Amino acid sequence: MPQPSTVFRVGCRLGLLLGNPYGILRSAPLWVDKKEAPMVHHPTGTILDAIGQTPLLEIQPGIWAKCEFLNPSGSIKARMALYLINRAEAEGLLRPGDTIVEATSGNTGNAMAMVAAVKGYKMLVLLPEGFTQERTTISKAFGAEVRHVGHFQVNDAMAEAKRLGQQPGYYCPQQFDNDWNVEENRTWLGPEILKQLPASVKLDALCQGVGTGGTLIGVAQALRAHHNHQLLAYAVEPTESQTLALGQVADHQIEGIADGFVPGLYARYAHEVNGTVAIASAEAVAAMRQLATTHGLFVGPSSGANLLAAQRLRRQGCANVLTFLCDEGEKYIMKYHAPGHVV
Repeated sequence: MPQPSTVFRVGCRLGLLLGNPYGILRSAPLWVDKKEAPMVHHPTGTILDAIGQTPLLEIQPGIWAKCEFLNPSGSIKARMALYLINRAEAEGLLRPGDTIVEATSGNTGNAMAMVAAVKGYKMLVLLPEGFTQERTTISKAFGAEVRHVGHFQVNDAMAEAKRLGQQPGYYCPQQFDNDWNVEENRTWLGPEILKQLPASVKLDALCQGVGTGGTLIGVAQALRAHHNHQLLAYAVEPTESQTLALGQVADHQIEGIADGFVPGLYARYAHEVNGTVAIASAEAVAAMRQLATTHGLFVGPSSGANLLAAQRLRRQGCANVLTFLCDEGEKYIMKYHAPGHVV
């Protein structure tokens, strides 16, 4: 039986990244089992052009999940990183030769390191100790310098990023406090979801783990303006560290959310959020594993937490709930999947 060519296999993988439900990159020429294939004319552009257009799946009845883990750099943060850096360039805040510095629990650091590599900037990632080693390794692979500041909570790293951002030659996007973060989700991710959602479906609620709050708030604004003005929006946080609901701060296993403080963005828009949903770390990890073994979705613990929150909202009467699969499982190999390292 003829085997698909390399171009076909690469096209399938890139097609999945671009959100084509058939897994085919539409602009790539494909052929099978030809002894002398014609010259391939590769699309122009960069990997940044592949950000977005991720699939929207109804993974369970009434639960709609946006597969943001398929973005380049492996998470939903690719959108925000590109948007913030583009806006900073347009406003003259970021110039050739500058160093981008940002505090992160990992995914934003990975995403900004990727964008910086493509655009030719230096990147300094400030990351607390206590997160998966893969997060550090990925940023370094993109050429970034990584400094560990503090333990697990991002407060100290954020203070240092702001301090450095005021120095000549540095720019700090301040993801936790930058309204461009909300703007990106309102003008890019939200409308993209509405284009993919079947016309017969009315979303009743949205739930999302809060790192910065930008996704939850921005997407909710878009959906309320153009889809359902009564949409309910819920913030997801760990049971062990209910910072938003109770002011609790503690270590937990749902990396990327509940970073030890109430983000400035969330504080400003908290009146637009209808409530919080607390999910235990162990349950989020179990749901993460189930997403892989029953749906083929290799994702991280925050995706498991989001799924459980969506299920809870469904049980409470919301017919259709939107949530997000935020980052890829490859960022958690050693912690959860490698022999001898399973938590």
